[in-house]
Amino acid sequence: MTSATMTPELDQREMWKTIAVRYGLSHPFLLHGILALTALHMATCRPERRDFYMTRATELQNDALKRFRDVQKTDDSNCIPVFLFSSLLGVHLLADRSRTQGLDFNEYLDHVLGCIGLLRSVMKLVLREWTPFFKESDISPLIRSPNPQPPYDNIPSECHGLNDLIQESDLGPSSIATYNAAIDRLFWLFALAEVPSVNHNTARWAIGWPVLIPDEYIMLLNQRRPEALIILAYYGVVLHFYREAWTIGDTGASLIRAVNAQVGSFWERWLAWPLQVINSI
Repeated sequence: MTSATMTPELDQREMWKTIAVRYGLSHPFLLHGILALTALHMATCRPERRDFYMTRATELQNDALKRFRDVQKTDDSNCIPVFLFSSLLGVHLLADRSRTQGLDFNEYLDHVLGCIGLLRSVMKLVLREWTPFFKESDISPLIRSPNPQPPYDNIPSECHGLNDLIQESDLGPSSIATYNAAIDRLFWLFALAEVPSVNHNTARWAIGWPVLIPDEYIMLLNQRRPEALIILAYYGVVLHFYREAWTIGDTGASLIRAVNAQVGSFWERWLAWPLQVINSI
């Protein structure tokens, strides 16, 4: 059941349902990661037993992370389980609402940036080294995806305001290049996910952008640079069109509101559209 919520594509669902479990049988960190996400899903499907499933999800995830940290190196014997676990980890962190209950806006941003950092720490390395291997393996359905190309004619016109933001800000050449790279990857995700034309009920592609953005952009995010945060809010718009997915829910709206509270009124015109989206849909 949980595999059907990961992606709308049948061959990918089958991969999560059978192939991933087979890898999990010989790599316990992956199996425990699969079971942890399943327990988290059951907590939403069976609210009368929510506490039981949330406890099991936490126990299984903690055990999965402990076992994962014991992996000494990534090679052709374990790169697929490492990649699958990293993918599940990103989804699990987004889906676990217990981690964000009671947080103020600043703490929520800390949580989001921590999730992004944890996801990138493994996913970037694995994808950079092993993507050609994955394309020829039994998880190749996960690697295949459309690849929209500039100028991304199908994205909302409001997105281009981000280009104006960078042009009008007092930035050095290095920061401009970093922001433009992050914006290009965000436009790519808008085009790939066909936002706002399509509302998604699975997590497919939702965590792609954090993996693709430059390291320098993460540094600017951690410094709470307004321009970086505003770009992050536009990613929140994409996530808002995934709100029907149990793994995403209100993450997009929460992210946009947290950024709005952080940057202050001087930057409000750049956040007018993201706020309008979450308040009108």
